[in-house]
Amino acid sequence: MNTPRHRRTVDVREVVTATAALLVFLVCVTVVIVNQQTVGWVNFLAMLAGLGGLIVMLALYNRRFR
Repeated sequence: MNTPRHRRTVDVREVVTATAALLVFLVCVTVVIVNQQTVGWVNFLAMLAGLGGLIVMLALYNRRFR
């Protein structure tokens, strides 16, 4: 007999969240890499902001899998 197959549904919220997280990650890494090549307080603060963003992302990821 033919049994109905279970269809996988795509959760739109998960896709949007993952896309936003990837975008934030790429922006933070780009900020750190670009500002690492120059010297100055402004660039240092931008690098700290990028690093802070990465740490916040890591904390949110770890919080979900506690």
